[in-house]
Amino acid sequence: MVKLRDDKDVSPNIVQQNQITKSVAERSREEAVKVKNSDKNDEVAVDLNKFSQTVLKQLSDDNIQATPENFDIYFRKLLESKSSSFQKKVLELIDYDKDDVLEKQALIEKEIKLGFGQIKNMLQVITLIYKNLVIMKGIVKKRLEETKANANPLEVQAAIKSFSDELDKLNTLMERHLDVIKNSYEDVNRIFKNVEEQSIYDSKFGVYNKKYFLKVLEDEFDHVKRYNYNVSVMLIHVKDSVLNNIPSLKDKNGILRNIAKILLKTSRRSDVVAHYGDGYFGMIMKHTDIEGAKKACDRVGQMLYQTTFFIAEDEIDMDIEISVAALNLKHSVEETLSKALDGLAKSGKRAKLYEVVEGN
Repeated sequence: MVKLRDDKDVSPNIVQQNQITKSVAERSREEAVKVKNSDKNDEVAVDLNKFSQTVLKQLSDDNIQATPENFDIYFRKLLESKSSSFQKKVLELIDYDKDDVLEKQALIEKEIKLGFGQIKNMLQVITLIYKNLVIMKGIVKKRLEETKANANPLEVQAAIKSFSDELDKLNTLMERHLDVIKNSYEDVNRIFKNVEEQSIYDSKFGVYNKKYFLKVLEDEFDHVKRYNYNVSVMLIHVKDSVLNNIPSLKDKNGILRNIAKILLKTSRRSDVVAHYGDGYFGMIMKHTDIEGAKKACDRVGQMLYQTTFFIAEDEIDMDIEISVAALNLKHSVEETLSKALDGLAKSGKRAKLYEVVEGN
């Protein structure tokens, strides 16, 4: 990773920064000409040009390296301070729908799990067919025994015996095929477990999983340590008093899936939304100090309480716990998370919207 500049290399980096700014400005002017010719929207073109320079200046002022990822995060953060019309016009000019590697990996994992579910269903159907054949064999055997009591059932017995022999052959063949399918299923199961061990995606709630959440937190803590970046983490949990009144596990998971969707909707693209476990959700906010994180808590809390949750036709009296903390060098990631988890109980509908965990 590129080192932060120090007193010994101020001049070279200033030259490099000027070159970057000049290059970005030239590209922005070219983009402005294109926008002017195609959309005849000079004002947006000039604003976008100035806005890009503002982003670079803010990165420099905060002593943050102007990497593509950092520029993207700051671009989005500063864009939030602009008017909704400006945001809309800028987003129309820039394609933000490109999948990154993590999003693609999450999608692949989702598809693999769906495929595994289909294989499992197929095996269950084949097993059912096999059981039915066994039942049919028993029926034929029973009928064969019944015909033995008849004095002149020779032709009937011969036909039934022939049929029984054919069923025996079919049954043997099915057993052989079932062994092959069983072995294949076990191989798929081993592969699936390997994928699951490396998984970063929680397919039940459509967000990242706890393992990936903790990995990103450790990486961001390293950035705080090395570059003095600002990183905050938010925890969200539906109060137990609400969940305990929902008898159906399916309905509980449905409520939690809706919570996850709202968190994704209210988060920035650079934020990491994950299921921490047992209905707890986390959000990592990169390049966000505690004041910015408080605003995010306000936004998330308002959205959650403005949403009406139903089970069948009954409305749920939603009560949400939210806590927020900034990563700092005084506490490890585990200690920060522990404090944030303890702080959840101090928030709620009848208390305060969120609890700020101080880094003392």
